[in-house]
Amino acid sequence: MIDARTDVAPRSRRILVARDPRLSTCDALVQGLEPLIEDVELVEAYSVEAARSWAKGGPFDLCLVCLDLPPAPRGGARLAKELMRRGQQVVLITRSLRWLPAEDLELRSLPWIVPEADPTSVLVFLKKEAAPVASPSRTRAKTLPPMTERERPAANET
Repeated sequence: MIDARTDVAPRSRRILVARDPRLSTCDALVQGLEPLIEDVELVEAYSVEAARSWAKGGPFDLCLVCLDLPPAPRGGARLAKELMRRGQQVVLITRSLRWLPAEDLELRSLPWIVPEADPTSVLVFLKKEAAPVASPSRTRAKTLPPMTERERPAANET
């Protein structure tokens, strides 16, 4: 049965995360966002088509686009450009910009973070006039486990 309640208030902030669900590289980043930000609607899109569909439904405060989104890296790059043209704020998730064509200055000008980034690093990209972030006591209660050696970026990836 579908919940058709109309008394539910819309979320204050909307964040779109477009990523490949088969890879765990963005898991800690995504899982850390929800407890960090009050009243967030965190939408995960696992394909370019799904992200397009969500974007048609209304604006997002922030769009995080992983370059691993299939077909990598063209899928994520194409989606990032489309979202930019819609006036969305886009941040790439990647370990390096080497996957982007050197002549594509529009994409290369986007901010980017590594998949292993601390979720708090995303806060600087959110619009200032949106709802407040969670209180410090709330964020301390939900800490992420330390990265394992396998999850740490290689020396040449930092």
